Amino acid sequence: MEGIFISYRREESAGHAGRVYDRLRERFGRDRVFMDVSAIEPGVDFVEAIDRAVGSCAVLLVIIGRRWIDCTDAAGRRRLDDPRDFIRLEVGTALRRNIRVVPVLVQDAAMPGEADLPDDLKLLARRNAIEINDTHWDSDLAQLVDTLGRVLEGTVGAAAPGGTGAVPAVRKNRLAWLISSITAIVVALAGLFTGVESLRTSFVKLFKGSPPVTTTGTTTPSGQGQTEPVAITVPRVTGMEEQQAVEALRVKGLHPQVVRQIVPEAPPGTVTQQEPPEETSVTAGAMVNLVVAVPPERPEEPPPGGQQEPPPPKLVTVPKLAGKTLGDAKAALATAGLRVGTVEKRKTDTSEPGTIIGQTPKAGSKLAQGRKVRLVVAVKPPEPELVTVPNVVKQPRQRALKMLVDAGLQPGAETRRPTTRARPGTILDQKIRGGTTAKRGTRVDLVVAAPPDAGRTAEEPTAGKMITQGRGEIRQTYLFDLDAGSIAQNGDADIWFEAETETERYLTPRNGASLGFTREKPTYENCSKVKMTQRRIPIQRIPENANVCVRTNRGNLSAFKIREPVGPSPGVMKISYITWEGVR
Repeated sequence: MEGIFISYRREESAGHAGRVYDRLRERFGRDRVFMDVSAIEPGVDFVEAIDRAVGSCAVLLVIIGRRWIDCTDAAGRRRLDDPRDFIRLEVGTALRRNIRVVPVLVQDAAMPGEADLPDDLKLLARRNAIEINDTHWDSDLAQLVDTLGRVLEGTVGAAAPGGTGAVPAVRKNRLAWLISSITAIVVALAGLFTGVESLRTSFVKLFKGSPPVTTTGTTTPSGQGQTEPVAITVPRVTGMEEQQAVEALRVKGLHPQVVRQIVPEAPPGTVTQQEPPEETSVTAGAMVNLVVAVPPERPEEPPPGGQQEPPPPKLVTVPKLAGKTLGDAKAALATAGLRVGTVEKRKTDTSEPGTIIGQTPKAGSKLAQGRKVRLVVAVKPPEPELVTVPNVVKQPRQRALKMLVDAGLQPGAETRRPTTRARPGTILDQKIRGGTTAKRGTRVDLVVAAPPDAGRTAEEPTAGKMITQGRGEIRQTYLFDLDAGSIAQNGDADIWFEAETETERYLTPRNGASLGFTREKPTYENCSKVKMTQRRIPIQRIPENANVCVRTNRGNLSAFKIREPVGPSPGVMKISYITWEGVR
């Protein structure tokens, strides 16, 4: 069954690949989505294993993050420059076999250019990519799923022309071809004793009857007049390059099936035999078997006397570029014998625009001379959008909160003031006066009317009233809504298990939420005293045995504790949480 193969780098985009895998598995089924070749048994040729795995799929997705191009090994060499690199083998195999390759850009990564890729991957730069942004994850991924659905439906249609009964026919042809290939080996061994001419005759006989060859005649369906099937003349492809031959057959509406065989006297990569032969009349969609020559394997021999193996590339130290302008960074790299790779522009208000704020590989690491260093340059973020603050005084609390959210603001802290001059729950005052302007997402503190102590009713919201409580699991790159106690979409989330790389993972507040830490007992009173921030916190810097206090995007107060250490990427954050009503 033809399916989808997901190619990714574990140290760079494992979390994003895992989320894509989950969605595709829900849509197309577990048996049609393959994550990677991670279970190659000892002693198995991994090149052949990858070729078989990729070749069984109709589509290969390449998950490309910010460090996909420049990932290096322990010696500082770029992984893509290693012919045995799994990612290079997977993508190269798919491109060579004309499998649909779809680049999927995550982490705001840029599409690599031809100059950044080895020769066998340069065609990847010409593939149209799809970008999946963390802030539009669901809609972007839905577009990818729809595209893959159309591709897979088209694959089934192409493999089974003629309606019902075609799919079993394809499987039968594949089984027949497998049996024929095994028989070909036996015939080849026999040819060593019976001569080349006998081997050629056996090979021709071997394929007779495999393709659906038809003669110029007519068929008479039951109850209908005579109709003549659509006949196609097989073109001559013997002597052509493999790619040229495959394209020539597909243009004719035929299905090429390639077998590679050692043919010492033929140029490697050319078609030496075809079956059915040229000028044969076959039906549309018929299989044409091709034999493509490969050179004989040569045993490894020590270099002859006087000849030395090429020296390993010279390694140089990557200079520190942070804080330099792009021009100065280019000059520093040139002095070190390196070049500038992809330049990413990142919005920030904490660094001078036009200066370097990131580089890959990092400063001090070793890199082969002449290689490229990827740079991140600071650009000035757009001016914050200003919105008009609505006047919510004298409004019921729930209506006031909705008015603030609809205006693009966040409800802030609520102070209860006992009074007999307003109905309980009515807004008496607001921190930012109505009619003024404020940055989108600003919190607006409110003063809420409460009855005098003697007249308090049981129905009135009280400070610290529990809303939700329980346990949850937040998988890497997923979001969580503490008000609802569940995995959430972007607009409802309070916290995000963010992952830029395999090791750079963060606990990030979302949608105006803020967080802080306390070693005190996780109560409403203790969390209300915690100093909070809207900055993201590295996972490894979260204090051990500390409770995380969160002011949610709805103005409520929450606390949670990470029950056990977060495992390696892609990890899972297991929490115990409680959320209280935000009135105080």
